[in-house]
Amino acid sequence: MGSNANKRREDGPKKEQLQKRVLHIRSVARSTKGGKIRSSSAIVVVGNGNGVGGYGEGRAADASGAIAKATAMAMKNMVTIPRFQQRTVFGDIMHRYHSVTVDIKAASPGFGIVASNHIHEICRCVGIRDMAAKVRGSLNPINVIKATFEALQSQRTPVEIAQARGRKLVDIADAYYGGKL
Repeated sequence: MGSNANKRREDGPKKEQLQKRVLHIRSVARSTKGGKIRSSSAIVVVGNGNGVGGYGEGRAADASGAIAKATAMAMKNMVTIPRFQQRTVFGDIMHRYHSVTVDIKAASPGFGIVASNHIHEICRCVGIRDMAAKVRGSLNPINVIKATFEALQSQRTPVEIAQARGRKLVDIADAYYGGKL
């Protein structure tokens, strides 16, 4: 039993290889008849810089406890994000999450990341180097982060497009990406 548990830990991403970014910390005070009760919440993004990332939310009495809980949740919720040429998204994405609308556009090599601070840090953790993004509607950081992750996961890859149209991947690659995949 012990050897299987050790093997599982070695196969997964190691903590040393992951990039962690604390994107937002919120402190609140709940007033009761006994006084104010303070608590903190944090949202953290974790990624390996090579197409895998996740986010997590944590709440605790102090900020460091909230960050620890959020980091553990982010590592548990890691997903694979498809990338074109290991540097950008496959195409233009427009995604709506509650009252947040995120417009993400692919960019040429060397363009960099032109986006809000939260989206910029998500892209750095995931390994996207060239992209432009615009946030419309609500600028609530938690919803912006959730909208960005949903948008990146919902993008259609050339393989999915080819299967939906009943064509070969080569035809789709020539039409959309100039034969380069």
